[in-house]
Amino acid sequence: MLNPLLRWLACLLLAQHLSAKVTLAPLFQDHAVLQREKTVPIWGWAEAGKTITITFAGQKKSTVAEASGRWQVTLDAMPASAEGRTLTATEGTTDQLELKDILVGEVWLGSGQSNMQFAVNQTFQEDQQLAGAAVPLLRLFDVPCVLSSIRQDNVASKWVGATPATASGFSAVAYFFGKKLTEEIGVPVGMIHSSWGGSRIEPWWAEEGLEGIEAFVALRASRISKSPGFPEYDQDYRRYVSAVGDWSKEAGSALDAGKPAPAMPPAPPLLKIGHTEEAGTYQAMIHPLVPYALRGFLWYQGESNNGEGMLYTTKMEALIAGWRKQFRAPDAPFLFVQLAPFHYGEKRELDLPSLWWAQQEALKIPHTGMAVTNDIGDVKDIHPNKKAEVARRLALWALADCYGKTDLVKSGPLFAGYRVTRSGVEIRFDHTGRGLVTRDGMSPSLFEIAGIDGKWQPAMAEISGDGKTLLLSSPAVVRSDRARFAWSQTAEPNLMNKEGLPAAAFNTHWPSDPTLGRKVSGGKPIRSSHPNRHGWDGGLTDGVWGDRAPHCYATDESEGFPKFVTVDLGSAQTVHLVKYGTPDIGATGTVAISISEDGTTFTEVGRNEFPVKEAAGATAKFEPTKARYVRAAFLTQHPAQDEFGATFGFLSELEVYAP
Repeated sequence: MLNPLLRWLACLLLAQHLSAKVTLAPLFQDHAVLQREKTVPIWGWAEAGKTITITFAGQKKSTVAEASGRWQVTLDAMPASAEGRTLTATEGTTDQLELKDILVGEVWLGSGQSNMQFAVNQTFQEDQQLAGAAVPLLRLFDVPCVLSSIRQDNVASKWVGATPATASGFSAVAYFFGKKLTEEIGVPVGMIHSSWGGSRIEPWWAEEGLEGIEAFVALRASRISKSPGFPEYDQDYRRYVSAVGDWSKEAGSALDAGKPAPAMPPAPPLLKIGHTEEAGTYQAMIHPLVPYALRGFLWYQGESNNGEGMLYTTKMEALIAGWRKQFRAPDAPFLFVQLAPFHYGEKRELDLPSLWWAQQEALKIPHTGMAVTNDIGDVKDIHPNKKAEVARRLALWALADCYGKTDLVKSGPLFAGYRVTRSGVEIRFDHTGRGLVTRDGMSPSLFEIAGIDGKWQPAMAEISGDGKTLLLSSPAVVRSDRARFAWSQTAEPNLMNKEGLPAAAFNTHWPSDPTLGRKVSGGKPIRSSHPNRHGWDGGLTDGVWGDRAPHCYATDESEGFPKFVTVDLGSAQTVHLVKYGTPDIGATGTVAISISEDGTTFTEVGRNEFPVKEAAGATAKFEPTKARYVRAAFLTQHPAQDEFGATFGFLSELEVYAP
């Protein structure tokens, strides 16, 4: 007995794929744009064993439909063409399907959450006026918001020409990006939009992207065991079907004997489906498009993952790798938007700056680009409406990196390094263009410096004579050690390059202190001897020194100490320092740090007595030693200080460094 949803889908797909007439995948419709200068897969379904022939632009390609009914041919790479031509799909010698007005040019896919979904008709008036005329070279394909636990083959949408009417409800960022490309490179552009407001990054993952990411080994194994179509799940489902068959006989016999029927076997668990859950949007909104030939991707998301610190970089790595694999485009550019300032709440002041840096770190992934938006946001509105400018900044990366435009600057100033001097801290930037300036003609704003004590003070910022560096100083800091810029969720700084592109936020000592070595604990899993049951069992390795869940770790409230929490680095590696600290809540007293290579024998490398009701940190420094496991032990507690009681042990963060 199959799960009703699976049975229904199986019947639907069978009916579609074994149809007597040839059908094409959803993106192959009238007015489509095919990717230029790349081989172009064309696929669909027909009766098994039938010969399918595709004819287009002087090419004729044939294949035979598989037993499942699926077929695929690949057209040779073609130059751009704005001539509307006919593509013909023929089954055997009789059944024929014609697609009209097919162009060849550039194809991009835009995805994310509400700021990508934000439509042209929601932008401010000047943007809407920019969309007030038809764009003959631009075609649009809008994917509806649907969910599925199973990878789908079809979506209900169609290609349309870009007119004021069709653009009105289309993604503003995707529309204006495509419009800009047509103006700059003069070839047809097809923009595919597939986003969902409020969605997290996880349901957009293709599981293939998690492969090879050390931090996600266990997560990947768990996910594919709950994903239909993967052997790990399908084998479990076969066993379930067999068990249901046995149960059916037993239940029938029991009922015939006048006895109660036994409980039905449980079905294998699925990933939680939803746009804010584990899966569902990739399966229903991206997979039906795979493997359509395209140039690259746009991504505008992060609000729903705000607060995860550097873990978001790893999640972006998984997203990018998965999509590139699925679309068979390993070097496809992935251009994304760094979120604009917004007030997320009094207790979340540092969440957004941490995410900004996590986004900037994703630039280390090859063929990526980032549009900075801290000058065009609204701290009271999570949906800034100047989307044409957002799209223009994304297009600068595309024009420079994909289309060979060498006469432009593609980014605002990005932090490149620092040097402590006698008079303060010198900051170096990449992408300074013709030089650093300020938008208002005033001194650069929102810079801070601190000594080794980490007590931040506002800093004076002076632009160097060549406009490439800044010198920061403050009379309140005797010996400078570190610097940060725009490190607040509502920061709207004035620094930019002469090309008008804003500088991005940075912190020289976040997520790790560069003088301590390389942090190896970020995002690593933990195991607690006394797991907290109130939502405080995470946050220990998220890069945020928090004082509340989800960024602050706690044990449970049971009696008896010691209690332990252990970080698993994933593999044995040489480490030499552990930083750890407590928040200004609870009654945490003495905490000891131990390390182990095998997870059985631990050696203590440091301990600290923390003060009462005061956030504090400690460092355990030791000779470089091989270790995989790092353990914090709560040994003693102060008397109860607040509503949390004396039996909770708290840690705001634990960082492990390699030399």
